[in-house]
Amino acid sequence: MAALDTLRDVTTELLVRATRGISVGSLLNADSGRADTRARIDDWAGVLSLYAPENESRSVRATA
Repeated sequence: MAALDTLRDVTTELLVRATRGISVGSLLNADSGRADTRARIDDWAGVLSLYAPENESRSVRATA
């Protein structure tokens, strides 16, 4: 009976650690993704400003 309790405790501890690791990894991936997206938006904003005078003469509308 004691062995079963020990196995249950170890299994629970492993499950908790694995879940915590997955959650931390997900948060790190989300943070990294947001940073990459922000950098790409900033890059495109810089490129778009090069073409702004050309686009002012046209009326372009985008919808999502």
